[in-house]
Amino acid sequence: MEKGGISWKPEVIAVAPPPISKELKKRWSYFIRKVYETDPLTCPKCQGEMRIISFIDQPGVIKKILQHLGLWEESHAPPDVEPVNREITFDPSYSQLI
Repeated sequence: MEKGGISWKPEVIAVAPPPISKELKKRWSYFIRKVYETDPLTCPKCQGEMRIISFIDQPGVIKKILQHLGLWEESHAPPDVEPVNREITFDPSYSQLI
């Protein structure tokens, strides 16, 4: 008990995520169709409907898969550029101080 006789303990409330509607599930594919002009859920070979069975979000696993398929390209750092040394001068005519 704390001073004044009042005991306080934070209450933890479990909140379930909101249900995902069919409309929300299809929204991402709409934007991909709009940008890339292709339906990500249509098979490019037979034009049949595809469905997502899994997501891979681990960079190491993604790299391994893409390397195996010959689709991984190492990014190259930009070339070293010498910084340009510019002389900074003060022009008192731009000063707001009198």
